[in-house]
Amino acid sequence: MAEKTRESSVERLRNAILDLIRELELSFGDRLPTEMEMAERFQVSRPTLREALKLLEQEAVIDVQQGKGRFLAAGALLSIARPITKFESVSQMVASHGYVAETQLLGLAVEAAAADIASGPAVPPGNPLIRVERLRRSGGEPLVYSVDWMPKSLFGPAFEAAPDWSRSIVGILAGIGRGPVASTANVRATMLPDEVIMLHGLERFGPALLIEEICYSADGARVIYAKDYHRGSAFSFSFVRK
Repeated sequence: MAEKTRESSVERLRNAILDLIRELELSFGDRLPTEMEMAERFQVSRPTLREALKLLEQEAVIDVQQGKGRFLAAGALLSIARPITKFESVSQMVASHGYVAETQLLGLAVEAAAADIASGPAVPPGNPLIRVERLRRSGGEPLVYSVDWMPKSLFGPAFEAAPDWSRSIVGILAGIGRGPVASTANVRATMLPDEVIMLHGLERFGPALLIEEICYSADGARVIYAKDYHRGSAFSFSFVRK
């Protein structure tokens, strides 16, 4: 348990360093503040800071030049822009765009996997799936309409002591040791389904960018099949082409 706590604190520090890079408006080739400056700013020890910096070095966000310091590498352009190819939860994505979002749970059910859904979480048709339907708003305006399906078998008896499904599903799965770490996705422009618009009063939602995603845990298991409709007027995403 102590090791997991330490890992999460290093991960949080890594994200804080990225925030600092954005705040300072650093770009490719610019020098980062010194270890001493960052350790004082974040009130952390040098060893912990070096672990977080090592993560960024492995991700090609920073480049270490012996005797000179740490500099932004080409990978920084990818991380700082938060492209659509970056795996993150919807909650993280919404926050990264500057929104303080509230999550409304629209529906929670256990249902038999329909044939057109079963291939997403890779379960036989008819097997039980947990279906979670949610809407994220900011300032009263709808931002993201989401439907997530997960194999009920992931939770076992724990599902009866149901978690707060308005929280991040990625975080809920991480809490039972099945947190997703990567995904494959299809992206297309569309409108919300008519029945969703009528049922939830989303006539002003407008065009949406639908990200249809299969999320995988560290052992390669499919843990979430998701359809997230992002309000087109509220979000923009960047792409990296190689």
